[in-house]
Amino acid sequence: MPHKNSNHKILRRFFIPPEMVDTACTEITGSEAGHICRVLRLSDGDEVELFDDTGNGYRAQIVSANLDRVRFTIVESYPLTTESPTRITLAQGFLKENKMDDLIRPLTELGIHCWRPFYAARSVSRPKARGLEKRLDRWRKKAIEAGKQCRRGRIPTIEPADSLTEVLNASDGFDLKIFFWEGEPLAVKLPSQSLPSPLSILAVVGPEGGFSADEVRMARERGFLICGLGPRILRAETAALAAFTVLQYRFGDMGDASEQ
Repeated sequence: MPHKNSNHKILRRFFIPPEMVDTACTEITGSEAGHICRVLRLSDGDEVELFDDTGNGYRAQIVSANLDRVRFTIVESYPLTTESPTRITLAQGFLKENKMDDLIRPLTELGIHCWRPFYAARSVSRPKARGLEKRLDRWRKKAIEAGKQCRRGRIPTIEPADSLTEVLNASDGFDLKIFFWEGEPLAVKLPSQSLPSPLSILAVVGPEGGFSADEVRMARERGFLICGLGPRILRAETAALAAFTVLQYRFGDMGDASEQ
């Protein structure tokens, strides 16, 4: 639930790196400090909620504020309960730039643990190293902003891969591995509900144009469950959100826990 102050007012939320948490004096600098003072018009004595990417939240009071630096003292700390019990990693074949930009916010809202953009055989977009770094910085900022607004306790990690092979080679530690492919005639066939619920899931979704036959073969050989998403052909960005939502509902915290 949203954290409130003594006047039952919902507190504004801000992200701080865990190494910046200090019960005596915690601070936010740079553009976020300017946003706090100039746009939100918060000042000395106002209370906010801080979260630090470890699953903890902090009710904090502003002790000094200017456009360059806002300092807080922590009044109360508490665990946040908005993280899914199942850590879902979504590996996404690179889409056109604006489509990738549009995916990270809703995935963060849905509770993604890790996002792994990778270059598939049919990926249209393949930015150079410098361009990729700029995109990663932009995506991380979008993830933080979405996490603030949807009351996440953790910010999803973003870990790009050079190829599908790299993604598949790093898949052995997951409890469940699913490869979503439009060529699979059957809809999602998930493990029986009588089996223990997986704590970690790796889901792989393709780019515009889908996966090649070789990519599907490689996934089968690595033990992935090959699944479709129903009889209709979905856009790649729609498939990513649909796949993630199905898994979060079935194994995470969107469905009825008594049915899992």
